[in-house]
Amino acid sequence: MDNQLQYQYLQTLGISQYVPRDVVYEDIAVEQSDRTVAKIDVQLPSAEPVTKVVKKPVDIAALVNLGLDDNKDSKKNRPAKPKVAVAKPPVIEDTPQTAIEVSFSFWQVSDELLVCSAVEGALADTEQMQLLTNILNAIGCGISRLPQMDLIEWPPYPNASGDETEVREFLGTLLNARLAKKPVKSILLLGDSAANWLLSTDLKQQKEGGRVALSEQTTALLLPSLSGMIENSQQKAVAWKLLQLLFPQSS
Repeated sequence: MDNQLQYQYLQTLGISQYVPRDVVYEDIAVEQSDRTVAKIDVQLPSAEPVTKVVKKPVDIAALVNLGLDDNKDSKKNRPAKPKVAVAKPPVIEDTPQTAIEVSFSFWQVSDELLVCSAVEGALADTEQMQLLTNILNAIGCGISRLPQMDLIEWPPYPNASGDETEVREFLGTLLNARLAKKPVKSILLLGDSAANWLLSTDLKQQKEGGRVALSEQTTALLLPSLSGMIENSQQKAVAWKLLQLLFPQSS
């Protein structure tokens, strides 16, 4: 076989052969030039060095206790939070105040005599008014019926509020204003309630024998209530003795 053809066959089969320098194989050079594939220079971006991660065996106990010791240490080293005192709202106890309601009836019997009776739940009924008329006639008033009644009461208007001291001051002011406008020689206070609310503490301490001087010209006489005298006849005797001290001419 021709050497040229032999080399060509071997080249086709992928077997390299030594070719002498003095042998020129034009056909082979041509064929190889036809097979030459253009080389393309592709510049790839330089990759970062890859760090190889070596996996270590997992410690189950370490995973279970993970963070427990750290939390303890962090709690020990962590500064304590300052305690802020929270002001509690004051406890307000509702102490309901008993509403004060008092009423007094006034009769201007004459220029010298004023009668005041506490209203005990209701205005004086017929029997009580008849008893008062008899008492006044017994001391020389000479009336057939009682004059028109004036009513003073607390509260003076709806929803008015005030404690016991304020009520006393209000009623005492009204009585003094009335006596200043129209002075009288005597005033009959019927019942403990009238004396308790209309007289000041100092005046009640100056009471002597059922009498107390309100001013230089006016004397108050403290008598039992009309209802008390009707229920207990002995109260009428007490009232009569006091009236004789104030009105001696009635004896």
